[in-house]
Amino acid sequence: MMGLLLVAATIAKAQDTYMNDRLTATDDLHGSARYVGMGGALGALGADLSAISSNPAAIGLYRRSEIGLTFGAIVPNKANGWSKNDARTYGEGLAKASFDQMGFVWSLKTDNSVLKYMNFSVNYQKKANYNLGFYADNRNLGGLSQMDQIAELADAGYDTDYNLAGMAVDNSFLSKDEQGYYNAYRGQRSNYTRHQRGSLQAYDINMSFNLSDRFYTGFTVGLDNVNYKSWSEYQELSADKDGNYGDYSLYNDRDVDGHGVNVKFGFLVRPVADNPFRIGLAVETPTWYRMKSSVLYDLTDQAVNPTVRTKTLETYLETTVRTPWRVRLSMGSTVDKVLAWGVEYEYANMAKTRMGYPSYNDNDGYHSSFAHTNDQAMNRQTEAVLKGQHTVKVGLEVKPVDKVAIRVGYNFISKRYGDNPSFDQYNLDSRAMNFQTATDYMTLGATNIATFGIGYKYKKFYADLAYKYRAQSGKFYAFDTGYTDPNGQFAQDNPSLAGASLQPVDVPLNRHQVMMSLGFKF
Repeated sequence: MMGLLLVAATIAKAQDTYMNDRLTATDDLHGSARYVGMGGALGALGADLSAISSNPAAIGLYRRSEIGLTFGAIVPNKANGWSKNDARTYGEGLAKASFDQMGFVWSLKTDNSVLKYMNFSVNYQKKANYNLGFYADNRNLGGLSQMDQIAELADAGYDTDYNLAGMAVDNSFLSKDEQGYYNAYRGQRSNYTRHQRGSLQAYDINMSFNLSDRFYTGFTVGLDNVNYKSWSEYQELSADKDGNYGDYSLYNDRDVDGHGVNVKFGFLVRPVADNPFRIGLAVETPTWYRMKSSVLYDLTDQAVNPTVRTKTLETYLETTVRTPWRVRLSMGSTVDKVLAWGVEYEYANMAKTRMGYPSYNDNDGYHSSFAHTNDQAMNRQTEAVLKGQHTVKVGLEVKPVDKVAIRVGYNFISKRYGDNPSFDQYNLDSRAMNFQTATDYMTLGATNIATFGIGYKYKKFYADLAYKYRAQSGKFYAFDTGYTDPNGQFAQDNPSLAGASLQPVDVPLNRHQVMMSLGFKF
């Protein structure tokens, strides 16, 4: 059909706008059960271990030391397109355990009339959970094919020994004439499967101060750890001009590991001395990440030999990623120790995410953790695809009796993708393109999170439960159709497909989570 079996190789998966976003996005709610139960709206209310992630000054409201941990389980709303048998086989649609938070606060009361308390805290907390599995079936490609995009990349000079275009050329998946590379077959149907695991974890170290019981300030040094693993398969069914059908499969087994660092500064103030109402401001610097990506991948012509696939080699690509600044405003208050409420707003311009490559010393091969060169082309692509993201959190806690608290919360997180996203790589003069092993991408819609929680306190011990429902959908594209530009060579050779575009597959990403926190205050 499309040539010889392409013997598998191992290669680095290029980092790109969509992969960087997938790894560093924090459009979810994680932390202690109290924090989640109140929708994370504790930036001004404070005195919760997980508030360290939103406003460092919130830890300044502690007057006693505390130790606590949180664990639970995540359950997808449904198996995201899987059949029941496949979902069971691959473990999708099933509950997965999650360890979300563990930390302590040491609160030191001073004899100073101004500096009332000085608090030190350390907290581990997930920022993102990568556990996800979905199946995207596109039953009508209308003659469009992933191979046409790969041919475009090969024509642009991206047919290296390290990427998908080079593998397709070397193994006769593409033909060539005086006009360049082309694909003789038109796609009819495709399906895509992805399983991914891992998480983005934060280790926060905090110092905070209580000044006259009216002003609170603090700073946090955050150390992030990235651990991402995924397996994906793209299959395409095509027909040649004579109506003969065949198909091929593209496999990617992908690992990404990395670490990052950021700093947060926060302030809280009670404007009226005898009123518990307070307002807060927090600023979070960009997180500077160093990441290493590796991939096992192969491209198999099912018409030649659908069973033989080997993965024998390994290499990797190192990148740097810098996330945008984040600004948070919060306010909250309590009423007679019976009711507490909080509201928080956050803004981050996701278009300012930047990618680069570590700088090496030619003499000894070593490099600085943060010295790097920017990928200007990829950064321009990021600015074209992403935009500013707004997050609103609200939460309420009511104590019907002294030892019991009932909590509710809600988050709205605006979408960070523009209305016409794409990843047409034809004119993208990026080093990352030399390592590109896949063509898929997914844009994400707005996120809505609803939470409910209950807490019980007995002397110095407490136990909290929380339930979270996260609703979001994505639009999945198996490849980009920029090659159908009416002014391009493809459109001249295939006038019926001039300007045609691939219809995305809607992917539901809803899921439930339950969690429990146990703690001790002393």
